[in-house]
Amino acid sequence: MKNLFRYFLICSMFLLGATSCIRNRDYIYLQSPAEKAYWDTSPLKSKRLRQAQEKMRIQDSSVFVPNEVPEEYIVQSGDILKIDIRGFDEKVNQLFNLFLGQNMNVGSLAASGGDPYFMFGYVVTDSGTVDLPVMGRIRLGGLTMTQAQAAVQEELDRYFEKAYVRVALGGIRFSVLGQVRNPGKFTVMQNRLTILEAVAQAGELMPDADRRRVKLIRQYPNGSQILTLDLTDRHLLESPYYFIRPNDMLIVNPLRVRELGTGLTAQQSMGAVLTAISLLVNSILLYNTLRNL
Repeated sequence: MKNLFRYFLICSMFLLGATSCIRNRDYIYLQSPAEKAYWDTSPLKSKRLRQAQEKMRIQDSSVFVPNEVPEEYIVQSGDILKIDIRGFDEKVNQLFNLFLGQNMNVGSLAASGGDPYFMFGYVVTDSGTVDLPVMGRIRLGGLTMTQAQAAVQEELDRYFEKAYVRVALGGIRFSVLGQVRNPGKFTVMQNRLTILEAVAQAGELMPDADRRRVKLIRQYPNGSQILTLDLTDRHLLESPYYFIRPNDMLIVNPLRVRELGTGLTAQQSMGAVLTAISLLVNSILLYNTLRNL
């Protein structure tokens, strides 16, 4: 029995060391330093816990974090642009704005998961150009949205008087993969989108998702940039990567707890430990019984 007890103790310590659960601080988005200190304080230390809680309350009562101004987007091949041309001459409006005249159901098409600008917008070709009525082919690839609008306006002035153009992206397209409830490719019909809104579009992160190391793959005309973002850190609000850009891809990896195969909570982890110990003890008892026969 001494050997049995020794085996039991050693195996228990091993399993308890290998077993882990997801801590609360791994779930919470945009934590301040005071909030991180609060979650790192043991519940057994009541005095330190109250102090940390008070610091968190004071810090969060008047918090204001200014957003970093995102860099202006550069038009790339494959982008879909909304080019809206208006003029005092009604013929100009009819010629350039068939999209508005023929497609009054843009909202319903977008709500159903379709992409109206894919059918009626202007696609930037691999050579960086768009084909417009009357004006023909105009190179917009590699330009900012402001420069692209100026380029179209300059060409428009050659053909029409008192006509004006507005160039914008036909929505924001992005992808979310990995430990989310609804992975896939999404299109949002708005001009600005935060990374947390992008996560919400994908149905939130799974419980075993690693919120501290979310990969962002950002496309540029000459290649891709891979970044690692911490969604639990409030300094993310000050990052230029807080706002999603067209063609961004988010990859959410799992926590190590999934690799270990243990529970997500302390209760689940303890249940896994007790089950493993019970199986181990029964196996040893059965072995000793069969050996003594």
